[in-house]
Amino acid sequence: MGAVEHTDRVGDTTVASGRDDGIDTGARGAFVVMDALRCVLALMVAFAHAWYLLIADYPGQATTIASAGYFLAGFAHASVILFFVLSGYWIAKSVDRRMTAGWVWTGYTIDRLARLLVVLLPALAIGGILDAIGLYGIESSTHTGATDTYVLNNNLAERLGWQTLLGNILFLQSIAVAPFGTNGPLWSLAYEFWFYIWFPALWVSWRSRRPSPLLATLLLAWIVPNMLVGFACWLCGAALFWVTRRSGGQSLQPLRRLWLIVTSVPFLGTLIYSRLFGLGDVELPLAFTFAVLLYTLLRVELRAPRWLRPFAGYGAQASFSLYILHFPVIAFAAALLLDDKRLPATGASVMLVVVVLVVAILLSALFARYTERHTARVRAFFSDGRPARI
Repeated sequence: MGAVEHTDRVGDTTVASGRDDGIDTGARGAFVVMDALRCVLALMVAFAHAWYLLIADYPGQATTIASAGYFLAGFAHASVILFFVLSGYWIAKSVDRRMTAGWVWTGYTIDRLARLLVVLLPALAIGGILDAIGLYGIESSTHTGATDTYVLNNNLAERLGWQTLLGNILFLQSIAVAPFGTNGPLWSLAYEFWFYIWFPALWVSWRSRRPSPLLATLLLAWIVPNMLVGFACWLCGAALFWVTRRSGGQSLQPLRRLWLIVTSVPFLGTLIYSRLFGLGDVELPLAFTFAVLLYTLLRVELRAPRWLRPFAGYGAQASFSLYILHFPVIAFAAALLLDDKRLPATGASVMLVVVVLVVAILLSALFARYTERHTARVRAFFSDGRPARI
């Protein structure tokens, strides 16, 4: 989650102009909203994990604030599904641009790997160090599993091995190896990497009328069938790009409020249903209704309010770092704050969750400044400018 950009060139924000993709300038406000959503979705995941690492399981009744915390913490997985849709949109946009220019696997692969590894590698190093200190240095109840939270009840020592580390670098976490250390959220990064391969492989195969060798990687879904569900959700975002492109500059502005209501209700209804009764079989309906809502946002000539721009800025620049770094950071904070049990959901402990979350947000922003911010340089370093076309 979080590993997408508006374009295949870091720092190039010309996508907001909407040229060459069938999306007019009225979509600029929608792009701000979409970036802000990246921030919100990453925050929801981080909040959920902070809550589960620090706060005891639901006791059957709680104060209003505590009940709200328990309720919001249940949206973590849904947030990942929604981000898959956003990812599918932006990657389809990038792939389409490259297809028009003449598809080159080398350049595309360098771009994707640079985007992912420039953040993943230092995050694995930092997470591994924090986990090792928590497990072997202070032998915290969090890292040893004594707090019995469902988001971290594994044999951490095994997950800190070099085989697991290598598997995570190769994007095989949750497929052939476990996510590295405490960083369970890395499962979605592996999914996304293979979605990045599957989508253009299918597209290239269709356009050339001959199968790409990379279609063989679809066999990974035989190992983890749920990858196909995730890919279907991701494709909802890709389909969103195609629909907006083919519909040209068609605007829904005349009945803007009506369209927003009509498309928001099914999405919000599905989202709430998924929280009350579990995602289960509604992952794809959730992704589809979200894509339909995004289509409306792209077509109503939305003007994003100024207060939304800081969230959009964080979403575009640091949401990936927050997603990929927050768990080991918050787990280490829990190691320092907890004894052998998690905290009851009192007002003070809820505030503690907020403080820990804010620290994770700030540290992730600092981390992004020295990682994500330099993605373009890494791409340029590994690009030789002479790739063969396929």
